[in-house]
Amino acid sequence: MSKDLYKKKLDKLINKFIFRSRDFVDYAAHLYGYNEMLMTGETNSKFTYDHEYFNFTKSTKTLISIKELLKMGHNEDGLILIRTMFESYLSSRYLNENEEFIDQLITFPLNLFFANYNIREDGEIYNREGEKVGELINPSGFKTGKDKQYYYTFYGFLSPFAHSNFGVVNYYLDEHFRFTVEKVNYPILVRFFTLFVFTKIFEHIVTVEGEDFLNKRTEKECYKLVEESIKFQDGLIPVLISSFQSKSEDTQFKHYNKRMREMLKAMRKSLKEELGSVNKDFLKKQ
Repeated sequence: MSKDLYKKKLDKLINKFIFRSRDFVDYAAHLYGYNEMLMTGETNSKFTYDHEYFNFTKSTKTLISIKELLKMGHNEDGLILIRTMFESYLSSRYLNENEEFIDQLITFPLNLFFANYNIREDGEIYNREGEKVGELINPSGFKTGKDKQYYYTFYGFLSPFAHSNFGVVNYYLDEHFRFTVEKVNYPILVRFFTLFVFTKIFEHIVTVEGEDFLNKRTEKECYKLVEESIKFQDGLIPVLISSFQSKSEDTQFKHYNKRMREMLKAMRKSLKEELGSVNKDFLKKQ
């Protein structure tokens, strides 16, 4: 398959996810935990749903923004947004598997935003009476399952684009080492990262047994989309890995290429991990 065909297929899948996700937000994303708290006056386990739907809605809007950036060839800015989407996925999965952290991921952020709580340099959180109520959890603390195998390399690749980091200067230089805003970097890789992250959050939140779908047809299409996306990614990753083969042991990119290959291999393995209710037997048949 040519680069153009890979690009078109990736764009098509991204568009499909935008369509299905917009729809899902409209009919399924509600504040179940908050509404129950209004009736009982107490926090409850349904706040995990609120947290998931918040992250999913936020990520859907981010995906729409990334699509527009990819159209313009502003792939570096897309990487910045992929990082925020990745954090949303990790925190959603973490709270789903660790409900005892409802305060840290819901109550504390709300109180910090409204300045009812204060955070100190060491990450400790205090209320207005000066009493310590908890500690800040960094994104690195959210990784679970097979995400642990690629997290540090992937997050380390994404983060420099969000800061004034001279390490990514090459993305803003042309072939004559002059600064340019016209350079289009990694059009396939950035689209893959976009699809990889959003597929995970979609699989984790939408394609789950017991989810309130609009109808059976919609449910079937959502599951079908996740399967289509994962199958495509599983076939694309070896192609991406081959693009990071060092031509010479003396090349300055030798260590960089090796790191990228290892990360992509770990990402591919993570595709087999069940995050929702999608049966992954189709990967064994490939």
